[in-house]
Amino acid sequence: MMTFLIKHKVKIFLITILGFLAGSFVGFGSYLFGEKTYYDTVAVVNGYKIPYKTYYALYNNTLNMMRQTNKDLSDDMSKKVQNDILRNLVQDEIIWQQTKYYGISVSDEELALDIQNYPYFLNEKGQFDSRYYFTFLNNMRLSPKDFESLRRKQLASNKLQVFIASASKITDSEFEELHKLYPNVDDNTLIQMKMNEVLNDWFENIRQKTALKITMEGKE
Repeated sequence: MMTFLIKHKVKIFLITILGFLAGSFVGFGSYLFGEKTYYDTVAVVNGYKIPYKTYYALYNNTLNMMRQTNKDLSDDMSKKVQNDILRNLVQDEIIWQQTKYYGISVSDEELALDIQNYPYFLNEKGQFDSRYYFTFLNNMRLSPKDFESLRRKQLASNKLQVFIASASKITDSEFEELHKLYPNVDDNTLIQMKMNEVLNDWFENIRQKTALKITMEGKE
């Protein structure tokens, strides 16, 4: 199983530490933002509180990166960053909780290897440098514990997505139908589309069963 995960690792959705990816799942987004009240958390997922400090570290760092590229930051763009990061934090937490159900875990060794190979922590020789690591965390205003917890969730999320997606199969008749709909698309892309569909359906089912409350109200 581990060989399969390493070889076929797909990143359909997850928060990256230096940015964010828009949510990949069908129907995930607008339901998040109803009546909100700000506390010390941005959301509560099945009783687990997502801390505001984690959200703010990602939000603030993303805006700083956008400013460094001389990108004009309108209020609408800032709001989109806010919503995307919040959405992805919720997505990751939902999936993290599911990894426990499926018995998927990330060992300390896996986490250490991931951090040691993280591009932003490597020096000019391509080697892990603890100075870069702690400078990065200081700039992000994240403790090593908070950062490592976030990475562990992301890695477990990747494993679970691969596990769910690997169950997708396309029959010959489905292939024929897909080729008719997308005549210029190769087989590998069609398989990826099918895997995405399986993930979307699975996540939508889990989302509907999730007790979710957004507690952040336009807080920056």
